[in-house]
Amino acid sequence: MSVSYAHFQTGLEEAQHALTVSSPKTTHCTRSGVIVLRQSGGKPLKIKAELLAEGSSRTVTSLGWHEIAIYRTEEDGIVVAIRSLRNGGAESCVHRARSFPDTDQAATWLEEFDPSFDLSADFDVADPRASAASVSLKAATLRDRTERLKRDYRCLVGEVLFRLETET
Repeated sequence: MSVSYAHFQTGLEEAQHALTVSSPKTTHCTRSGVIVLRQSGGKPLKIKAELLAEGSSRTVTSLGWHEIAIYRTEEDGIVVAIRSLRNGGAESCVHRARSFPDTDQAATWLEEFDPSFDLSADFDVADPRASAASVSLKAATLRDRTERLKRDYRCLVGEVLFRLETET
C-alpha cells in the first residue's frame, strides 16, 4: 500500500508535488537475507532486519530530495537509512545509516537531521566576473531551494513516522 499526495498544475495534469510513503517490503537484500546499507565515506552497514517504513520527498521539480527507510533488526533494534539525492546522477548521492536501541531515539535523530547539509551552492562568490547583483540573486535562489528542501524533508519525516506508528 502506498500513500501519495499530489498537487496538479491546472490544465497540464503535471504533478508538482508528490510525497510517497510505502508499506514494508524487502529492499537492498542479499541472497542470504542480509540487508546492506551504503554509508558514504564508510563501510556498509549489514543487518538482518525487516523494513518497517520508507518514503521519498522527490517531486517533479526537485533539485534535491531525501529517501528514508526504517528497519527493525532481529535483535529488536531500529536502523534508519537516509539518502540525500540531487539531480545529476548517482555520484551526487550521500548515504547515511544509523542504529538505535528504540524508535524514539531513531525518531529524534530523523527530526534533528539537517537536510540542507548536503546542499551545495552552484556558484562561486569569489568569482571576479560575478557581479554583486548576480551573487545576491543566486544566494536568494539558494536560500529558497534550502527552505523547500527542509520543508519537504519535514513532511517526509512526519509521514514516515506516522506510518511507523500506525503500522507496527
